[in-house]
Amino acid sequence: MLLADEFFLIAWDTAGSGTPLLHVQATSLGLAGALLAELVLYERVTVHGARVEVTDPSPVQDPLAYSVLKLMATTPEHADVRTWLAYLAQNTVDAVANRLVQTRLVVREESRSLLMRKGVRYIATDYAKCAWPSARVETLLTNGRPMAPADMALVAITDATGLLESILSDPQGRRNARRYLGTVMATIPGSLRDLAGHVHAAVGDAVLSYRS
Repeated sequence: MLLADEFFLIAWDTAGSGTPLLHVQATSLGLAGALLAELVLYERVTVHGARVEVTDPSPVQDPLAYSVLKLMATTPEHADVRTWLAYLAQNTVDAVANRLVQTRLVVREESRSLLMRKGVRYIATDYAKCAWPSARVETLLTNGRPMAPADMALVAITDATGLLESILSDPQGRRNARRYLGTVMATIPGSLRDLAGHVHAAVGDAVLSYRS
């Protein structure tokens, strides 16, 4: 399962309401960060400080990831990470949800209210598979297990969006996880660490804007 798909399943209540657990803008920014992280993991882009750069424009297997890569490669004048997060966040929910629908992990349901506003829900077709990303993050952190870069990226973005506390239900496990998270963030590849930092800042700004 690709990184943004896993983050979607963590951020979405696919077993219940079919709606996001966070404010939709925070969810969208987290998904945008996860899509950029996929390209980092594919070794197609790097993030250094506030800049993101395409280092290899060659195709990747996933169509969604490749569409983002092509867009970035053809607009090299736009190299600010926050700009790309904001731009990609406009369509990330639909884009990643469609990828999950195509793999038949979720189904899309639409309804209309009395005011004729359309509501969209995404419901798990296999609750165990859709719950696995959250369970895996909890296990990795609370047990202090070694992580591959993709695991580190998922943990970092989940924490950056404020979702980690909803996964870590046990108080002792939460304390263990928080201690180990410091180790993870000290050893995560630099591009992923910088990217997660920008996701955290963007989500913070979005939440402040929403509350005001």
